[in-house]
Parts: sequence; structure tokens; C-alpha cells
Amino acid sequence: MKITWNWLSQYVDLQGLTPKQVAEDLTNAGIPVEYLAPVATGIENVVVGHVKSADQHPNADRLRVCTVAVGAAADLTIVCGAANVAAGQRVPVALVGARLPQGPIGKSTLRGVASEGMICSASELGLDVRLLPRDQTTGIFVLPADAPVGESIVEYLELSDMVMELELTPNRSDCLSLRGVAYEVAALYSRKVSMQAPELRTPPQEKLPLTVEVATDRCMAYSAQVVSGLSLRPSPLWMQTRLLAVGVRPINNIVDITNYVMFEWGQPLHAFDYDAIAGGRIIVRDAQREEALMTLDGQARALEPAMTVIADPEKALGLAGVMGGESSEVTANTRAVVIESALFDPLQTRRTGKRLQLRSEAGTRFEKGIDPAATLPALARAVELLCAYGGGAIASGPRLAGAALADVEPGQDAVRQVGVRAARAAAVLGFAVDAGQILSVCERLQFAAREENGTVLVDVPSRRPDIRIEEDLIEEIARLVGYDHIPATMIVGPLTGGELSRAQYLTRLATDHLIALGMQQVVTYSFVSPTVAERMRLQPDDELLRMIPLLHPLSEERSVLRTTMLPSLLEVAEYNVNRRRVDLRLFEIGTVYLPESLPLQKQPTERRVIAGLLIGQVQAPSPHGESRTIDFFDVKGMVESLLLRMGLEDKAQYTRSQAPFLHGGQAADIETAGSAIGLIGKIHRDVCANFGMDLTDAFYFELSLEALLPLVRDRLRVEDLPRYPGVSRDLALVVSRTLPVAELLSSVRSAAGLFLEDVRVFDVYTGEHVGDAEKSVALRLSFRSRERTLADDDLQEPMAAILRAAKSAYGAVLRE
Repeated sequence: MKITWNWLSQYVDLQGLTPKQVAEDLTNAGIPVEYLAPVATGIENVVVGHVKSADQHPNADRLRVCTVAVGAAADLTIVCGAANVAAGQRVPVALVGARLPQGPIGKSTLRGVASEGMICSASELGLDVRLLPRDQTTGIFVLPADAPVGESIVEYLELSDMVMELELTPNRSDCLSLRGVAYEVAALYSRKVSMQAPELRTPPQEKLPLTVEVATDRCMAYSAQVVSGLSLRPSPLWMQTRLLAVGVRPINNIVDITNYVMFEWGQPLHAFDYDAIAGGRIIVRDAQREEALMTLDGQARALEPAMTVIADPEKALGLAGVMGGESSEVTANTRAVVIESALFDPLQTRRTGKRLQLRSEAGTRFEKGIDPAATLPALARAVELLCAYGGGAIASGPRLAGAALADVEPGQDAVRQVGVRAARAAAVLGFAVDAGQILSVCERLQFAAREENGTVLVDVPSRRPDIRIEEDLIEEIARLVGYDHIPATMIVGPLTGGELSRAQYLTRLATDHLIALGMQQVVTYSFVSPTVAERMRLQPDDELLRMIPLLHPLSEERSVLRTTMLPSLLEVAEYNVNRRRVDLRLFEIGTVYLPESLPLQKQPTERRVIAGLLIGQVQAPSPHGESRTIDFFDVKGMVESLLLRMGLEDKAQYTRSQAPFLHGGQAADIETAGSAIGLIGKIHRDVCANFGMDLTDAFYFELSLEALLPLVRDRLRVEDLPRYPGVSRDLALVVSRTLPVAELLSSVRSAAGLFLEDVRVFDVYTGEHVGDAEKSVALRLSFRSRERTLADDDLQEPMAAILRAAKSAYGAVLRE
């Protein structure tokens, strides 16, 4: 909400105060002033001038030599290049020595003619040309014909007026008007508001008939009046400059008056062309099914029964509280208007605006709630201004309809009574409060109040919809007494040391370890597109397909809750790959949502997941080495390193995975102690392509944090360093190509005996030296005794046992 200092000073006495002081005090009282600055700065020695003549320059086709009176003894000769300069105009003139935002103005010679100053454009005066009509933004800025010659342009255009922008909380809709801000400032400094409510007037004889009917409970109040004899023209300059200062584009006198009164009283108004209303009859009703309306922005709108329209017996004229219709728009031919001042349902107005994607200053005020006591004064004020600055005359009496106006006297606030106890206020605020202080605060707020039986009964006017319960009044006491008067007190109570939960500890541990492995953490939305199911090659019966839809999604791309982390990481990878960042090591610790069924019958399972995605090259360990493409075993090594660091008791087992988004030959489910804890594998090339990436080597892993929690140790187990050297043996076994190596390793471990310390695969070979259906698996076995150094004889029996077990179980033979 923007206001100006001069505008505010019309309604409350600001003598002895400065804009900076008021801005600071408003901020301290809970109405933050985010911006405080003059309308324009850096302007000196610029005055109103009268162009007496504008003759063609003798040496230039596009220049004019102007004789300009500026209120001095002698007229000035000024060379001007603007196409719209003409004799008889009143214009802003920068005298020699003047300062403008662009710099100083000196005497100059243009094509042989001396120029004693400059006739200014709107932009050269620092005005926001985006809000000005086009004819005032091209060429010089032409002033009204009655502008006083010689007066400072800063004073005439109120360019030194200070603009304040207030950051309002949702409950302070009263400050969406100059009236509300005036009451707030008056309360801060114990001053009175001098804003008188104008009276509704009725003409001696009604010239134009008007009837109003409210046929929906979504309109609580509707008032209207006809003004005739109007002529469409620019509004007064003082009104235009104030509207410009608060960010509103001046259009014409009728529209500008409705906007001006809206900022003044907080009551949105609308003007209908009277001649466009069939039979002079207005009906406020719900929209009809399949009804259409062409709105003022030129868009055809399909209406719904949940919307409220202003209509005549034949058609809809406008959307209540949102936007008027093109058929009843005020035009240059308009001579009579119906001015509307109404109260519409805030929730319904918001829904209609959101449904049609229409936002406006008026809509914002309707959504926040309008003071019923301002409806009739705002109508009377608009009619008053139309008669004064539009040449109009009242052509009908005011027409009133709606329950909200039944008990409201024009100019009188509706009230509700709220009680506040001094003891309760003291207990909440932490300092002594008596009934006298409460009554004093109410007097400053201009609330009627009296004390009865230890309770102060306050008549809260309708302009303050945020005050409804005792605690609201206590907040007003704190604001006006001053938050800085609330004493600081020590917190009393036992202190306990904070600690991480087991899940939090493992999350931090996993984060730190993955970063140490060279991975980068990302944070993504939990919302994804429903198209990810098809892009991930999910089958119709896949449980990952049960994605929970959002009731009010931000967009179609974020309309369901994810069931796996893969699409989120693929979207991050796609963004980076498209920008030529192709070496990625990404991980995220996030939540997936797994419902039992759809539609939801109960809360879904929320599972915390550690997920990673790796693509690109593995850098060589030395500057002279060669990099290579990342492979399955690199990712498997990272996963095993993480599981080891997290303290997994049992070694992980890998079994073939059937996940459709992974490559069938390089995908595994991860299990330990009979429990599934995750999966790992190469992402299917089609999935990468569906996410806009032409990749052949992209790998993904996913670990369930909940599944790991009961399986990991809180403390790492540390063993003594070995005292005796180890012995290693290499073994190459030829087995069936279809045999999972994990099963072979399990058989080796079981048969090797107590001396076996570790067994690793260091090569898998297929080719001409083995059968077409076979492969050679090379194992490195490490043996060690904690009691002595092992001899060759000690290893003969374990090696023989390994060969017997492998041959018996899988038909394995030694590779020759």
C-alpha cells in the first residue's frame, strides 16, 4: 500500500512531525514502512512557462525557436526539438543553471540560435512514464492551461511530496486506505482524524430511473447512484500526480475519481455507462451456466455458477469485485454513469479472480474485507467529485440493497463490543496495566469504551475487522504503549542438552560421507509431473505408479507426490547436461510418498531415502593418467563405503533387480540380514532419452534410511592392527555366464575356513579362451592368522576346499 505525505496530511494533523519520524513510529507499531522517498529528486530551478510562440528554426527542419514567459521581466528564447511544442502551451521550463536528474542545464547554441534553458519532458522531470498516457510521454510534458506561470514545478506537481510504501500483514486490511492510515497515525500521536463522511444527496427531481435488486447472498450490500451531464476529459492534475505517486495510471476523470476514492476510503467503486443498462435496472445475481462475458481487457470469459455478476435483465455487465464488462464501459460518448459501491463475499471474489487469473487493487481489497461503514460515504464522495470535475449532476437518488446496509447509518461506524481485563493484559504483556491505561489507548484509537465490573468494554468500529477478541485489544495496548516498554525477563526452567535423533545422526553422517566421496548434495521438490511414470517405463501394476495427486497444484509439472527420487535427480541432471556439465555426482536425502491405495483412505507411508545419480568420467589418480567412464563397480564401491561408514553389521548382498528404469544386465537389489535396503544400477538408456539426455552410462542408487536404522551400529567396531603378515592367492574360475558372482563369492567364503580375511573380484573375462556360455571370474583371496605367520602348507587345504565347493555347487573349473 502506497500513500503520500501531502495526501495523508489532509486527514490528520501532521504539524511538528516529519515523514521519517512517522515512518519509524509506524514501523515500531507493527506497520512496517518499506520505502520512503520523494516523488522525484534532483530538480532545482524548474518553473512553469507559457509558450508565446513556436517558430521554425531557420537552420533546422526539426527544431523550433520558442519564446517562453517564465514570470520574469524578460521572456526567454528556447530552442526545442519536440514535435508537440506549440504556442499557447503551459510547460515545465528548466532555466539556465537548473538541475535535473540527468544533470545541470546551461546556456547553449543550437544551429546558430542561442537557447536560454530547456522545455522538459515527463521523463526529464523524473516521472514514471510507464504510468502516463502515451500523449504525455512523447515530446514535452504539456501542463494544464491554468498552470500558474513562474511557479516552481516542484511545488506545482508536488514532486517533493514523500511516498511511503507500507508492508501490511493480512489482518490489517484497514490500512489499505488513507482513512485507515490516518486513524493509525492519529493513534500514535494522540491526534484527531479530520476526514468527514460526505452526505448522500437526492435531486429534487429524478431525471434517470434506476432500480437495484440483490438476488444472491454473495453480495452483502449494494449501493448505486446515477450522475448525468458528464464530459470525459483528463482529471485535475493534482489528482493525477497523487495517483501516479501511488502507482496508478491516470486514464480519465471518471476512472481516476473511482480510483482516487478507493485509495481514500478503501472502498472499490465501478462506473457503468448508464445507457448500456437495459431498463435502468441492475440485478446482482449468480452467473448462469455457460454464460459469457467480454471483460474490459478484451477477453471473452466463460462464467460459472459459483461466480457473481452485475447484470441487467438482458445480460451480464461485469464480474462482481473483479472486473467490469466491455458492453458497459465508459467511453468518450458516455454522458451518464451509474456509480457502484458494494460489498461482495471475500472468499468468492478471491476464487473468481484466481479462476480467471485476474488481479487488481479493487480485488485485493474485496478479498481482505471492506468496511461496511465506508460503502455509502465512498459513493457520496465519488458523486461529489464527479459533479465537481466531470461537469455532472445527480440524476437519481441513491439506491441501497443488501443486509449489510440495513443497520448502518451513513457516516456512522458499525460496532461490536469486545471486553478486556487489566489483569489479563498485564499477565500477557508482562508489565502492570490498569483500566486507566486501557481507556487512554482506546481514546487514542478513537474507540468508545467504558469500565464495568473490572472489565473495559470497548466498542470496536467496523473499520478494524482485525479486533475481535480480548487478545486483539491487548495487542493494541502493546503497540501503542510501545513494544520497547515490555520488560526483558530471564527464561526460567530446567536446561537440557540437545541431541540428534538416530535418524538425524545417520542423515548427517551420510551427507558428510557422500560429500567426502566427491558428491554434491541437491534439494528438489517433492512434487513431480504425472508423466514421469511413462518416462520411467513403469508398468501398470508397479506400486511406484501410485502417485498422490495434489488438490491445488502449482502447475501440471508439479502436480503429484513422488514415489521415487529418480525423476527429481534426472531433472537436475537434465538441466546441467543441457548446459554442458556432464560430469555429475549428485545425491539427495529426501522423502518419497507411498500410499496403500488411491484415492487416499489414510495417511501414506513417508519414507526417507538416500539417493544418488552419477554420470560422466572418473578422473585419473595422477595428472599423467587417463580418465575413464564411470561404471557399475565405481557406484557399488561408493555405496559399500557409505554402508561401512554407517556401521552396517552384515555385508550387503546383491541380487538381480527387475526395476524397469534400470538396465537389466547391470541392476541389483541390495539386501542385508534378509532385509531389502535399496537398489543400484545403470539407468536404462530409454529413460535417459525420455528426460532429454543422450547418455549410455548413467547410474543410480537408492537406500532406505528407515530400513537401515535397525541394522547399523551406533558405534564403529575397531580391531587391533594385525601382528603377522597376510598371504594372498589369485584364483580364476570358469563358470556359467548366467551365474551371479555374488553366489560364487558366498560359496568361496563358506568353504575357505577361518584364515580367509577377504575375497575380491579383480577381473571377469569372456572371450576366445572360454566357452560361449562361460565366463572366467578372477578372485583375489587374502588369508591371515592372528597367532602366527601362515606357511604354504596352511593354505593347501583351504584352496582345495574352495575348488571342491565351487565345482560341486556350480561346476566351476580352474582356468588353464
